[in-house]
Amino acid sequence: MSIADDEAEKAYPTRYWDGTHVKEQFLCDTDDLQEAYLRGRDAPPTNAEIEAVAKRLCYLSQPPLWFPTEPPAEQEKNLWRNMGMCDAQDEWLDKARDLLETARKAVNE
Repeated sequence: MSIADDEAEKAYPTRYWDGTHVKEQFLCDTDDLQEAYLRGRDAPPTNAEIEAVAKRLCYLSQPPLWFPTEPPAEQEKNLWRNMGMCDAQDEWLDKARDLLETARKAVNE
């Protein structure tokens, strides 16, 4: 299950009619759907999103390995772990947070 699925289930748990496996339904109009979409677009990035961007930025900033001994995903994971050992993760998290905020502002202008 994705992060978004988990968050949606927590915010709006599935509800069933009493004693059945039939999901409750509700009526809404296009204004309600548009408002829900805008709320999603305006929402601040989650910690998981910020960390994912920070890991990728950190990985892409490194010179390429000419003879890599592990797949790129493993390299990214190990580099991020090493950044934590030297207290450099916070810098990358701040950069990621700034980039995501810039992108969010561009969407709302």
